Amino acid sequence: MTGEPRNIVLVTVDSLRADHCGFLGSEWPLTPTIDRLADEGVSFRQAIAPGPRTPSSLPALFTGEFVSHDEDWRMADWQGRQRRIGTHMSRFTHLSERLRRRGYETAAFTANPWTTRESNFHLGFDEFDEVSADGDVPSERLSDSWLFTLADRGFEALPVDPVGWSNKKEWFSQWSGYFESIRERLHGLSEPFFLWVFILDTHQPYITPRRFRAECSAWEMYYSVLRYWRGEVADAALPPHARSMIARTYRDAVRSVDGFVEALTEATDAYDPITVFLSDHGEALGEHGNFGHERTLYEENLRVPCFVHGVGRSAAVREQFPLRVASDLVVDLVSPTEFEPEAYTRQFVVSTTENGHRTAIRTARWKLVVGDGPDRLYDHQSDPAESNDVRAAHPAVASALRDIYDRHEATQAEKAATEAATEALVTEEWGSL
Repeated sequence: MTGEPRNIVLVTVDSLRADHCGFLGSEWPLTPTIDRLADEGVSFRQAIAPGPRTPSSLPALFTGEFVSHDEDWRMADWQGRQRRIGTHMSRFTHLSERLRRRGYETAAFTANPWTTRESNFHLGFDEFDEVSADGDVPSERLSDSWLFTLADRGFEALPVDPVGWSNKKEWFSQWSGYFESIRERLHGLSEPFFLWVFILDTHQPYITPRRFRAECSAWEMYYSVLRYWRGEVADAALPPHARSMIARTYRDAVRSVDGFVEALTEATDAYDPITVFLSDHGEALGEHGNFGHERTLYEENLRVPCFVHGVGRSAAVREQFPLRVASDLVVDLVSPTEFEPEAYTRQFVVSTTENGHRTAIRTARWKLVVGDGPDRLYDHQSDPAESNDVRAAHPAVASALRDIYDRHEATQAEKAATEAATEALVTEEWGSL
């Protein structure tokens, strides 16, 4: 690494699971560009998300801190979730703020509705573009699909919005529709810059441009969307043919993500950036009876791809890397000192669902899951599918991991109490002025 500050590009992909990337052992050839960059750079083979969904993962990734529990909040309160995220993001210093203080111009493109101005993800960014129904990227750039355009024009022409299209269409966004907006923003940045791009393409409904579809036709893709949603509403098991079709549409979406990485790599090549690539969480495709990313802590939802490219070395790090320390890693890439990826690995990794209803303590071999019933212990060495609770057979392991969980919860409670006391003190001080 040179002594001059390097441009940094952070690519976040929603819902991309590790085992669908070739460099992590995928049985399908879905990610040739991602695999090449991972092999050329430093790849983390055991990267673990802070949580199984964006609201439980991205705030922790950007701040290094878990969102505090709020016993008065309920999962059905979507607006309350936005406020909780916003409060958390305003309390802690962001990755973007840390880089801006080091002289970086900071810019973001985010297609995820949980990482918006409303949730205070814009703090620390000089330029912040939301790819959403009412965001900074116009509707005609959300997708380059003729069907999306037809639906958008049709619903917008109606005097009422019978299906809530105005709030749902952002979930159908495709990177190919708004990529030119990213390129335009890139050309206007001063160096050194930090560019964060968060794409949604491997998130349901897995709408994929034709040129990346290798396993599904258009009607199969849209049928899988409808069949998935029907199963969600009816809470019914999906038949085998629907499960297979959803898996195939997801694989096509992964191919599209690889196409995005190839396009962004070409667009940024002249700026010689350090690129950090990761997913915020994984995606279930029928394992353990789940699809998507529910409040579960299985490997399909927590293990994600992650690599750093452009640091002048190649390595495969096999120790556990918690994404919660990813912000420290990115900031340290600014320094001219030698990059030591092993410094960011941890023997124990904590992942949690929102409000801590379930928490996992993970080691290289074991995972203890606490919450919503008796503790469960899984042995990844003999049972990588996490099918059997082996707590009774290994009580000493379960007890040791439970002690770590208890210490984690005590630390979180202490932090929450400190936050509350500080907020009360600040409110009282400002109120007296």
